[in-house]
Amino acid sequence: MKKKIYIFGCIMWDIIGKPLEVMQKGKDSAGFINERPGGVAFNVALGLSKVLEKGSFKLSLVSAIGKNDKTHAIRTILKQNGISSKYLIIKGTQNDRYLSIETKNGEIFGSINHTNTFLYYQVDMFKHFSSICSAHKKDNDNAIFIFDGNCTRDFLDLVKKEANEKIFTKYFIPANFSKLKQFENNAIYFKGFNLFINLREANILLGSKKLNNSEHASKAIFEKIKTENCLAVVTDGPNVACGINNEGVAKVRPEVINSTLSRLGAGDAFFAYFLSHKELNPKVSLEKSLNVANKKTKQYLETND
Repeated sequence: MKKKIYIFGCIMWDIIGKPLEVMQKGKDSAGFINERPGGVAFNVALGLSKVLEKGSFKLSLVSAIGKNDKTHAIRTILKQNGISSKYLIIKGTQNDRYLSIETKNGEIFGSINHTNTFLYYQVDMFKHFSSICSAHKKDNDNAIFIFDGNCTRDFLDLVKKEANEKIFTKYFIPANFSKLKQFENNAIYFKGFNLFINLREANILLGSKKLNNSEHASKAIFEKIKTENCLAVVTDGPNVACGINNEGVAKVRPEVINSTLSRLGAGDAFFAYFLSHKELNPKVSLEKSLNVANKKTKQYLETND
């Protein structure tokens, strides 16, 4: 039987502007504007589909979008990559959008995140989640759940209640530090989850402003969420990313990118490559999976520039 992986979160329509010069307030800048489907959940699902064999894994994206001219493009990409849209809620006419302006060096200068469609149809998300859980519990069939940071507190409360670790492996990827404010100084809320977060997000969950490196942060987070099988990974931009599980601590320094490559989606790609390698090699070390993800993420950025 195929192993099931469900990715819950927003599908965005990304609009990315990249200037050819240093941005200045009040001045038009020459550059490029690109549009494409995106969002953490979409990016992760697409990343997993590029590595995991279709004969052994089934990927399902659980999200909400409107019916408009962008919908066909989104659904076409999902179909081409073998990602199931069985649980895709298509209602209304509006899609969620993400507007980002980058610096000329490829870093994010500023962004706006519009998630009204996803949030409006949460009741439908609850129903899909409950039916998925019931089916797996009935057959005692293991599954992987991945949640992005746009999932509401009410939805995650339901997840904690219904998805026990014996059947469901749960990952949480915030991707938006501002939405973690509701969990400030409450890292223990995510006990039983595997966390992929950045240093700023770790400090919010721990209610701290003092943790200035990923190793200290990952150890502090892990103490709060530790169970028999969970892990915590804390990234720190171009600095060391650190992972910890019950077997030990693993550190990796991101590959140096000496160019103006866009970094958009790098974190999503890193997680997708990590999880893919871990699932294809169940007995591999945490360090090995992090190193593979690190190298493949650089290749992804260079290929998608």
